[in-house]
Parts: sequence; C-alpha cells; structure tokens
Amino acid sequence: MFRFVRQGGVLLILSLLIFPAAQAATAFRGTEIERVLSRLSEEQAKVQTLQASFRQEKTVGLLAAPEVSTGTFVFSRPNRALWTYDQPKRVDMLVADGWMTTYYPDLRRAERIEIKKYEDRIFRYLGAGASAISDLDAFFEFQLVDTSNSPTYRLELTPRSKRVAKRVKQIKVWIDRESYLTTAFEYQEGDGDLTRYEFSGVKVNRPLPDSKFELSLPSSVRVETMAGSR
Repeated sequence: MFRFVRQGGVLLILSLLIFPAAQAATAFRGTEIERVLSRLSEEQAKVQTLQASFRQEKTVGLLAAPEVSTGTFVFSRPNRALWTYDQPKRVDMLVADGWMTTYYPDLRRAERIEIKKYEDRIFRYLGAGASAISDLDAFFEFQLVDTSNSPTYRLELTPRSKRVAKRVKQIKVWIDRESYLTTAFEYQEGDGDLTRYEFSGVKVNRPLPDSKFELSLPSSVRVETMAGSR
C-alpha cells in the first residue's frame, strides 16, 4: 500500500463520502440492506459534482480533548477531488490528474504523491466503478441499523479478519433517508483512535469550474515529491 501524507485517513474519507455506486453484493440478495444499497447506488450514480462543508473530530487516546478541524470538500466525476482544511490550520489536499498534492501554506511546503497506479481503485469507491461494494464485502461484514424515527440509516462495517481489524476496528456510515447521501461517518482504527466526519450544506450537480481543482503554489513553496509505493 502506498504511503499517505499527514492526512493519511483522507482517502478513506474520500471513498466513503460518495458511497460506492455499485450493485448490491450477492450476499445481500433479498434483504433490507440490499434495498437500501440498491437505492443508494441508484441515487449516487447520478452525482456528477458534489460540494459540502465538513467537521472532523479526532479522538486520540493520548490527548485529553478531541482534535476538531473544519473545512470544505468538492468532487467532480470522474477523478478530481479537493479537501480544504480551514481550521485550525490551512491545508489543501488535491487529488487530480494521477497525483495527490498536499499543500501547507503556513509551512510554505507541499508534498506530491503519484497515484496513477491506484487511481482506478480510489475513484471506484467514489462511484466510478461497479465492484466496490463487493470489494468491501470481502473484508467487512455489513449491518444495517434502521431506526424509524431517525432521518438516517446507519451502516456498520465490521472487519471479517484479524488482519483488517489491526488497521480498522469498525466503520459507521450515516445515510440520509431522502437524498441517500452520506451525512456523517466515523472509523475506529486498530489502536482505538476514533475519527468522525459530519457534512453540511451539501450541493449536488452544481457547475464547478476547472479552476476549483488547481493549486496555485507560490514560487517560495518547497515541493517534495514522495515515492508512490513501498
């Protein structure tokens, strides 16, 4: 697996914000979860662009209080996405044209990783391919929590093997009952650290200019190109 930059969990987040636009896995045939996943796939396959604000809360065992970050996210099919962290420090992470670029304005530094080898895999989980749910089903058990008085469904993914559980203990995804867009999700790492994302102000299929997916780096910024795999 290639080495991520400091926001190492962002590509996992990227993959879950727009849940896979795929047919429900065979294991779910004839169940309520199949109905939800099929509708989820149907609605999210229509998404060409997406914009949202996010709030990230990370609970780390060694810290007394959670770390909170806020910012915005934009996505354009088939393969461009930009995360902008506004608080507590500005960080831009762009995935486009086979590269992932992370820019730290305060440090006058940027990191680039070539991801062409992994791009299809990454954006398959953004709805650009047909086998993502089956892929996840190979590694996680799915459970649908359907509380009638809640505005969302909740999907809970639990690792099937100890090897996967060493990295991720559990993933939870909250899905709006009307739009079938992800409103929140959280994942617990193998060491117990917990990261939660909540999304608001979601806009779907609004025009996005190409300039939205460009990082203008000042000439004074030091750019480090990192190895794509290890």
